Amino acid sequence: MDKKHWNNLVKDQGPTFGGFLQSWEWGEFQRSLGRKVERISENGLVAQAVQMPLPFGQYYWYTPKGPLGSVAEQEMVAILRDHLSGAMFLRLEPDKRFQLMQIKDVQPSTTLMLDLSVSEEDIFANMKSKTRYNVRLARRKGVETRIVDLDHFNDFVRLLDQTTKRDAFVGHPVQYYRAMLEAMKGGEAKAFLAMGFFEGRAIAANIMIDFNGVRTYLHGTSSNLHRNVMAPYALHAFLIEDAIKKGFKKFDFWGIAPEDATEDHPWKGI
Repeated sequence: MDKKHWNNLVKDQGPTFGGFLQSWEWGEFQRSLGRKVERISENGLVAQAVQMPLPFGQYYWYTPKGPLGSVAEQEMVAILRDHLSGAMFLRLEPDKRFQLMQIKDVQPSTTLMLDLSVSEEDIFANMKSKTRYNVRLARRKGVETRIVDLDHFNDFVRLLDQTTKRDAFVGHPVQYYRAMLEAMKGGEAKAFLAMGFFEGRAIAANIMIDFNGVRTYLHGTSSNLHRNVMAPYALHAFLIEDAIKKGFKKFDFWGIAPEDATEDHPWKGI
């Protein structure tokens, strides 16, 4: 099956939230990391599975935000087992609930999705007043925002290092981000880097993915310096405005804590 046919299947059947994870380009990105990728299209089921390593030479198959299609649970499992043999287990993220063992999410299960079909004025009017203030402040302070190429990747690495240390989380290896930007720089699912600059220096950066009318905010970083100029606010506003101009329908903030999140939920407060 070729790239265009596969992506058409995913666009027709995939979720708005995270559909890019089943795109042909995401699979090629995973292959560039040295992982085996299988694409299955059978009896209405569509699934892109990535082989993930386990100790002692074992592995499992992971299907992010999939499988897709309206196949009954038993048939779905039978098809996947037939095509994905030899694994210790299958880890699935179907868009609908099945009677399968529920475990912790790999990809976020809850998100904030901004509707871009309304006017730009309405979008900003519906923001919290503090958010509007911060966007205007950043612009008044002279924060400049634009989409950049890989010549600025070292700026992203610098900001990533500051962000992970400041917010106490572990990011992916640096090569993971570069491989994504290189493997997905063209095609229907496109990853790109956008930055906010203050006095000529990059102080905020996002990795975004565009696919099937949805712009997704996947990774974000910011500097420890000049935090008072609110560069991340200006960068998000720019990316929303740019998405509207390019005809996108949704802006996905890619993951928030569920409304019923307990205090120990890792994303509590997001």
